[in-house]
Amino acid sequence: MTDTAYASVHGALALVEALAGAVPLGLPNKALAEAARISPAQVTRLAAALIAAGWVKKLDSGHYCINAHVGRLAFKVQAAFDAAGRQLADQRHNYTNTNH
Repeated sequence: MTDTAYASVHGALALVEALAGAVPLGLPNKALAEAARISPAQVTRLAAALIAAGWVKKLDSGHYCINAHVGRLAFKVQAAFDAAGRQLADQRHNYTNTNH
């Protein structure tokens, strides 16, 4: 991955992280730039990519806000962790159960 690509991915993830704490009002460009430690121009460019991907929306106020897609993804990840935990517990039980 090139340095430019890495910086773009890092910046986009920083925007998503900053926006995750700003529901439902979102954040303006300048606040996002400060939170993500990137320029306002980069916020505009990366936010456009995140909007196109369905991760972010732009509100009538001009603020950017995280989209419901991120919430659904969080539930999906949590469900996968829960399932993995149950599998591990079952395996642990199978290996430690002495009533065979």
